[in-house]
Amino acid sequence: MINFGFSLTTLNLVILTCTSLFLVLQILFYLIVYGKIAFKKNVDISFPKDEDLPPLSVIIAAKNDEYNLKNKLIEILEQDYPKYEVIVVNDASTDETEYVLKGLSVIYPHLKIVNIVENVNKFQGKKFPISIGIKSAKYEHLVLTRSDCKPDSFEWLKNIATAFSDNTDIVLGYASLAKRKGLLNKLIQYDHAIRSMNYLSFALCKKPYMGEGYNLAYKKNLFYNVGGFIKHYNLSAGDDDIFINQVANNKNTSVILTPSSQITYDTVHTYKDWIKSKKSNIISRKHFKQSHRLLLTFLPCCTWLFYLSLVSMFLFAFPWQYMLVAFLLKSIMQIFVYYRAFKRLKIKKIYIFAPILELYQMFLNLTLEVRILTTKKTRWK
Repeated sequence: MINFGFSLTTLNLVILTCTSLFLVLQILFYLIVYGKIAFKKNVDISFPKDEDLPPLSVIIAAKNDEYNLKNKLIEILEQDYPKYEVIVVNDASTDETEYVLKGLSVIYPHLKIVNIVENVNKFQGKKFPISIGIKSAKYEHLVLTRSDCKPDSFEWLKNIATAFSDNTDIVLGYASLAKRKGLLNKLIQYDHAIRSMNYLSFALCKKPYMGEGYNLAYKKNLFYNVGGFIKHYNLSAGDDDIFINQVANNKNTSVILTPSSQITYDTVHTYKDWIKSKKSNIISRKHFKQSHRLLLTFLPCCTWLFYLSLVSMFLFAFPWQYMLVAFLLKSIMQIFVYYRAFKRLKIKKIYIFAPILELYQMFLNLTLEVRILTTKKTRWK
């Protein structure tokens, strides 16, 4: 007879079975879903001839962002691409944005400036200026980015364009966060990594549900066929994630993860700004399709239930070795997969702290969810 080291009652057997089940489900998720990024092979892209590359319209909405435009827009204007335009929609800026853009347009004739006068934009967020930019675009293939973004390569646009095909209407790219010193930046980097792994991995699993406006491309006809942002114009957020959730499917979406296809953008500098951004993401997620919301709750629920099972083992006097082995198996597999995935996403030295950062993220997300549920909806519109 097997000696388990404790009295194996029916309740203890249930707790042990549940702990094992939630452990296995997490490991399978790491390997099957996040493994799409962690174990994806690097493939060298051979660019087509210049005449075979589609002309592109790069669209940027800017408001009071003279510093970023002055220091980062040049990286986009000097892309190694045969035919493209860069449309910057100046959303009623009160700083020197307009003059910075005018100066750059003298040097770069493919820079197109669209000025929105004050009080014309009656909506919060970037949806109105982006819509104006799309309407002003000459070309069918649109590339969306932001004024605080800097391409990691002068072949960024070539990589994005190569991901398009006759059946591909949407290209999801990756944007990494600028690294800074301090604990806050590590928390933000980890949170960003998980968010990115989720939407990129599910897209690679043929379950696309969102994109990020820092590095996103789609066809103009797709935008007009669904009425643009009209279904969620009342929300300040959603110009990228909610819109892509509305139009993406397993056939029309492609993912590009080559190093030259990536972009880097400035992270938020304060804890308050980060929390505000997270709240916006949570609110956007509530407008996703129900099947996608269920997908996104799978791993968090398994993780919560796993830790609750460990607590139950402690309360019912299981030998400590059982809890330690379960926790180590989960942590080792998590760290291994995260190491591979984070490396591809240019996030270093954080994966080793994943089990600890995960716990913090779980409690923070739950707190924000509860806070939003108990707050009037109109406050976050």
